[in-house]
Amino acid sequence: MKERLEGVTEVIEVIREKNRTVPIVVEGRKDVKALRELGFPGSIIRIKKRRSIFHIIESLRGKYEEIIVLTDWDKTGGRLAYRIKKACGANEIKCHMDYRRDIIKYVKKDIKDVEGLPKFIRRAKRELSRNYSVPVV
Repeated sequence: MKERLEGVTEVIEVIREKNRTVPIVVEGRKDVKALRELGFPGSIIRIKKRRSIFHIIESLRGKYEEIIVLTDWDKTGGRLAYRIKKACGANEIKCHMDYRRDIIKYVKKDIKDVEGLPKFIRRAKRELSRNYSVPVV
């Protein structure tokens, strides 16, 4: 668990820093709330069900040269990530999918979505502090 917590925390820190200038695209309101809870300072764009992904990404052209995709790691989130990547390609926007892949590598056994990240981190810290009798920061 220690390696998984350290890994996901490291990836989140990298994304948080990048988010100062690069927007993150997520699926829903709860995902936005979870990222804010984790201290993400920049733009977080929610995919709205009533608008097509292509139009959402097209609206970012000219504003941003790149985006970070953090959709859930279920089947729907995977399909959505693929469609966002295609829309980015058509609009000449660089699409970072690697951060999503890295997070999945560390948390897939425990949670299935972005909104679960804060809870996963809290639970992992509690578990480690119990196991090692030392507070984990």
